[in-house]
Amino acid sequence: MSNDCIFCKIIKGEIPSKFIKENEYCVVFKDLNPKSDVHLLVVPKKHLKDITEIDNDLMGKVLDTIKEVAKENNLESFRIVNNCGENAGQSVFHLHFHVLSGANLKDNF
Repeated sequence: MSNDCIFCKIIKGEIPSKFIKENEYCVVFKDLNPKSDVHLLVVPKKHLKDITEIDNDLMGKVLDTIKEVAKENNLESFRIVNNCGENAGQSVFHLHFHVLSGANLKDNF
């Protein structure tokens, strides 16, 4: 984990957050600035800068977590977003995935 990473601090409990789900590999919590009716962040516990650093095993665990969260929250339609790099919109340099759902989602992209 990184000492100055906001997501690492959330994972360690140094910054309060209510986890919607937590397992051995990931935490899931609501985005503070939601872009849709449902906007969740799925964050691997292991500090990785971006998607280029993840191995296949952990990626599979992350995708399993996303599927579980979608099912547990009755998300029949949803979008998974990952921004890789500053020019692509990444603002927190700890790998994470946005899970977005809601009535207005199809009109936003």
